Amino acid sequence: MSYIEAVTAELKKSWWNAIVVVVFTICRLVFGWDWFKAGWDKMVKEGWLTDGKFNSGGLIKGMVNSIQHSHGPDPLHLNNLLVWFANHIFLNLGGFVDFMVVFFEMAIGVLIFFGFGVVWALVAAIFLNLQYAAAGAANNFGYLVTDIVWLQFPRYVSLIGFDGYLRYTKGKELLGRTTLGSGNGNSGKTSAM
Repeated sequence: MSYIEAVTAELKKSWWNAIVVVVFTICRLVFGWDWFKAGWDKMVKEGWLTDGKFNSGGLIKGMVNSIQHSHGPDPLHLNNLLVWFANHIFLNLGGFVDFMVVFFEMAIGVLIFFGFGVVWALVAAIFLNLQYAAAGAANNFGYLVTDIVWLQFPRYVSLIGFDGYLRYTKGKELLGRTTLGSGNGNSGKTSAM
């Protein structure tokens, strides 16, 4: 049985699983492209790597200002730790931080687009999105919610992608025994992925 036949057989087991896989795959392609394009635009159109400015510095300062003025509970002092790192490390690294932002946005985009290393790409995406949200970017909350949902169902996100293909070549179950809905031949039992 080929990989495509295995995916088709898996999708036929439950109509609900098939819908989820198709929707997640389409969204993954859009989100992956958007992440890659964000990094590419910073590099090519905005000149983050060539203009000699510390482009991410303003975002980091905005994040520090936002965090320093929050008055919520922080018993582990993680806010203070993040502010210290930002002030003493990130703000002193200038161009390297700009390079890392561009590199990680493009890498996250490629990994998510092709469905390879999806869990690690999502963890990095959540980290960056939290930093952007803390800096005042209002358009990152949809990404955060999507990333968190996808972390709950990584096999569905990457079934049609390199991760799914690697599971196939290793003889592993493509979606595992977990089902999102009852369908033909599924009892609805769940187990860990």
